[in-house]
Amino acid sequence: MPVFVHLTSERNLPSIRREGIGMAGGRARPRGVYALPVTSNFYVSHQWLRELRRHGGGMIVGVYFRLPKGEQVEVGHYGSIHCPMTAAEAVALMMEAGKRDPGAARVADKGSKAVQRGRSLPSSPEGFEVIVPRKVAPGEILRVKALPQVVGWRYRPGAHGRPPCSCICCERGQYGVRKLLRRVEEAEAAGRPTKVELFGRDEKSFRRSNRLAEARKSGDGPAD
Repeated sequence: MPVFVHLTSERNLPSIRREGIGMAGGRARPRGVYALPVTSNFYVSHQWLRELRRHGGGMIVGVYFRLPKGEQVEVGHYGSIHCPMTAAEAVALMMEAGKRDPGAARVADKGSKAVQRGRSLPSSPEGFEVIVPRKVAPGEILRVKALPQVVGWRYRPGAHGRPPCSCICCERGQYGVRKLLRRVEEAEAAGRPTKVELFGRDEKSFRRSNRLAEARKSGDGPAD
């Protein structure tokens, strides 16, 4: 039976041991248990760890469980199409994807019209997810394992080495975003080049957000 790993915060373990792994998602995200097959490529199987930590997950652990070979799941990149297939087919797909160089595969995906138009799954192993459309029962869980907290990518696959975007649309509510904004404004005022990209200051939502923030600081109440 194929083995999958679900990454979650350590603080969720008591309820998982009692009730199993519940479904997540909704609205823009499909509902289900998010996981990846356990293959020989440890990085690919646990690639979401750093991104989950970035969103306040704290210490992330791996919850390993088995599924019947023929059970239906959905597989795809988080920003692309998801295809129905069996658990065994999902394992085979990820084993093959794990053999590819992520950088070269991302370049190929950008040049593929089928991938860009959502008619084909991307070839890069980074960004994949498997969605199990049901709760995973406690009896299906094999083990829980502590993991190195530096595995995987952050923000998006291939983002390492690129200046972070600090626009209000991408980073609103994220830890440290105000510090990034101040650094950009101070560098621009001093005529120095900035190390981060700052987009969206001409957008109405950005200007309104800043007006509301200034109004709260001054005690004048909401600004229109």
